[in-house]
Amino acid sequence: MTTLPATAHPPLPADMGGSAALVVDANPTARMTLAGQLRAFGFASITQVSRIADARREIERHAFDLVVCGGSFPHGGSGQALLDDLRRSGLLPFGTVFILVTDEATYLKVAEAAESSVDSYIVRPYSAGSLYDRIEQAQRRKAALWDIHRALEEKRYDEAVELCLQRLATRGPQWLQAARWGAEILLRLGRLGQAQAMFQSIWDTDPQPWALLGVARCQLDDGAPAAAQQTLRQLLELHPDHPDALDVLARVQTELGLFDDALDSLERALQVTPLAIGRQQRLGMLAFFIGNRDKAVELLQRASYLGLDSKMFDAESLVLLAIAAYERADAEQLQRQHDELHKRSLADPDDERLRRFVQLVDALRQAQAGHDIGGRVPAWHEDAATPAFVMEAACNLLAALAALTHRGQLAEQPALVERIGLRFATSKAMSELLARAARLHTHYADLLRQCEATMVQRIEAALRRIGDGDVVMGLADLVTLAQQTFNARAVESAWLVLQRHQRDLPNAERWQQQIEALRQAFGTARHRPALGDPRLRPAGGIALGPLDRPARPYPESPQPA
Repeated sequence: MTTLPATAHPPLPADMGGSAALVVDANPTARMTLAGQLRAFGFASITQVSRIADARREIERHAFDLVVCGGSFPHGGSGQALLDDLRRSGLLPFGTVFILVTDEATYLKVAEAAESSVDSYIVRPYSAGSLYDRIEQAQRRKAALWDIHRALEEKRYDEAVELCLQRLATRGPQWLQAARWGAEILLRLGRLGQAQAMFQSIWDTDPQPWALLGVARCQLDDGAPAAAQQTLRQLLELHPDHPDALDVLARVQTELGLFDDALDSLERALQVTPLAIGRQQRLGMLAFFIGNRDKAVELLQRASYLGLDSKMFDAESLVLLAIAAYERADAEQLQRQHDELHKRSLADPDDERLRRFVQLVDALRQAQAGHDIGGRVPAWHEDAATPAFVMEAACNLLAALAALTHRGQLAEQPALVERIGLRFATSKAMSELLARAARLHTHYADLLRQCEATMVQRIEAALRRIGDGDVVMGLADLVTLAQQTFNARAVESAWLVLQRHQRDLPNAERWQQQIEALRQAFGTARHRPALGDPRLRPAGGIALGPLDRPARPYPESPQPA
């Protein structure tokens, strides 16, 4: 096996001797022909599969230097859809060349292949020489980007960005891909203004769809969903079926409270890529939280059928299926989801997210069996105050609490529900999403909607005090509110006040330390309605080595000053 580690030398063009290849094609004759051609090129290990699902499993379990994949398959799926999922989930090493074989030489197919970051494509009928040339050219392109890739793997991010900018300025080898990497690195590092400017510069120079999508992603992460929506509409007018653009649009619409529109956008994206496991799950998750249980269960069960053993499968789907099973009093299904989650947690005992999933579903299973679970409430209170308790965890717990209370197996927990509501009700849209998650128990839903109004009133009272000239006490009110509720809106309001009045404040450095700690632990990003595992690469993103593999997803809780 010759797939290279990050510290190895770059792949040498036309160095195919001893390499490993995977051939994916539904036609046995085509598979045998491809395997024979690759064997003649010097490939020592050649694996052949006929289905997309089998290809996904092979790629997850083994390293390949080359993947040659057919364009379409009779039982559904496409090579492009497979590549899209693999790229999004970080399952293809940088050194692996992916070549798409297609029967159609239309502009649309070529454009789709380029947008999916395929290394090369070849149109049937083709000669062995043409295939050899495609592989060699792809290797040369990877070699041209190896210095940037190496800097990334060694976490020399500023140097990687500088290399990308130099390549863009000189129009050196692979300058467009290098520019994309540079903009993406800046975005992941939170340098949103620089990232947006770079994406915009690329779009103005060479209007690639991913560049305008990058602009929209920067706008969204910078807290401007309306601007992002306008940018995405521009992109979708040019490319109506761009799946990643539709994914990001759904995020925008969810933040704006346009839940039905978000469902429609995700459905359109799924129609374009019907076997994309990630999109199946995101659509199912959103349907679940806004109250369409039947649709959610159908989608999540289908995703489970397609890829339960895949690394692209998100265990959050199992949690939602478990809650739905508890609501229907389906003990068998509930036990099945619990057992699968428990197995995953044993395989990855350090995953805090998985542990939280198991504990919640175990509570439902015990309640279903008639056991008293009131003793779990204090732990839920404690967990709701930690940085790792993000919007996803809030919606899951609220849905479970509503179901438990509705069935009379847990006393009402207004203090816990209010604690969650005050923390995550950062806007009317987020308040409504929380309320819909808890819709099975009307009292909880009403309480959650009231939390947003309470936060608005308390923040505005503090800002009025500041406006009247009492900056110190007004800022103290905001910081106290942020420490009591961990509400991102309160945290950011305190931060903005500090930036405006820092020169006039006594002990400004102390305020800075307090508020910065709150921002790091409970900032806006943790309150956004992200669907699915936040560690997976976002729609429109590309593989960026260690930036795709955070060592610790959540910071420690700040200590009171």
